[in-house]
Amino acid sequence: MGLKICVVTNYYPPFFIGGYELGCRDIVEALKSRGHQVKVLTSTYRVDNPSTDGEVYRWLRLSQWWTPNILRDLFAVLQRDLSNQEAFRKICSEFGPDLIYMWNPVGISLSIVSVAQQLHFPVCYFVSDHWLEEWENDPGFRMWEKQRIGLRRPLLWKGVLMLLNSVNLVARPTPPDLSHIQFASDWLKRNALQRERAVASAEVIHWGVDLERFRMGDKRRQVQRLLFVGQVTPHKGAHTAVEALISLVKRGYESATLTIVGDSALSAFKEQLKQSIASWGLEKNVRFAGLVQREEMPSIYEEHDILIFPSVWEEPFSITVLEAMASGLAVVGTATGGSSEILEEGVNALVFEKENADECASCISRLFDNKDLFDQLRRQARLTIEEKYRLEQMVDAIEKSLEQAVAKRAPLNRNALGLSTYETAGRVGISD
Repeated sequence: MGLKICVVTNYYPPFFIGGYELGCRDIVEALKSRGHQVKVLTSTYRVDNPSTDGEVYRWLRLSQWWTPNILRDLFAVLQRDLSNQEAFRKICSEFGPDLIYMWNPVGISLSIVSVAQQLHFPVCYFVSDHWLEEWENDPGFRMWEKQRIGLRRPLLWKGVLMLLNSVNLVARPTPPDLSHIQFASDWLKRNALQRERAVASAEVIHWGVDLERFRMGDKRRQVQRLLFVGQVTPHKGAHTAVEALISLVKRGYESATLTIVGDSALSAFKEQLKQSIASWGLEKNVRFAGLVQREEMPSIYEEHDILIFPSVWEEPFSITVLEAMASGLAVVGTATGGSSEILEEGVNALVFEKENADECASCISRLFDNKDLFDQLRRQARLTIEEKYRLEQMVDAIEKSLEQAVAKRAPLNRNALGLSTYETAGRVGISD
């Protein structure tokens, strides 16, 4: 018999920012295909009003995670928490899930987890970034700590919060129970342990790729088509990819091209890249493709030869790298963070130091000049995915983990649902 799973996440396709949201949808659809009932509770990011199609509930208010002035924004934080906790209770009362599967609370409040724990729902987490290491900075949690927000009349504010808490209107944030954690990489788990999180027994479940969707193409053509996929931002190293292309052209590889898939909220940074490209007269060598639908990515990979993965920050674990390797591209990248668990220098990829565009260009030129090396790396890359990073392996591990969490659950605390608060759901703007 299938599980009833409520996935809670801040972003969900088709409105997304990065790879984890796409991976979340892959897992949701895979669990559904195995007979589980899955509902997704997410934010109203890029939609006009709260809405639902019966499967995805875009009800949650999104705001800054790192609130710069918690005192100034105190009432906004309280309003968001009231709204989001009520939305969470509403979906729990209507759907009656067996467990809560938390993917990312950043911007929607970790206090949702507090409500879930009060209701005695098992809460499982898939951690593919750094929020767990710094969860105390959640504004909803900080709101209750008078010593951290500098109120002149802390007892009055605390009294207001305690009153709201006593009538189930707002839950007092509690530390998350980390009994059921799944990390996307060993590197993320090590970081959490260094921050003294109680995750020693946590599982590591790497991302997986659908090998039927991402197939290894036959690349008999001249190797010259470069690809960058990701947010066009400094921390993703888009500037290094452009600088590497310029270096290649200066070395005589004038037919090399670069496609940049992705967009950026940093318009000034993107404009700077375009100016640099124009200054070298390389407008015809570089194409900004913008955001591309996930369904189009297999054909994008097929059209290119080499993925440049020039990430500057410590990558938790990259889905893009896995997809490119599965699709038969050679990868030239930085082995930062969790990427070091995927990329093996000279075995399935060529690795360079972050922001070293000349070294990146040297790696690429080796592949341009040595077709045997190119073919060797891409074949080994595909084999790496087949052996370690298949989507079905990931789903098997997640399914087993969720079933174990449900088997250990405590009886549901129905009194904490506060069902009477939903007689007028419209007061928080929720619509069916």
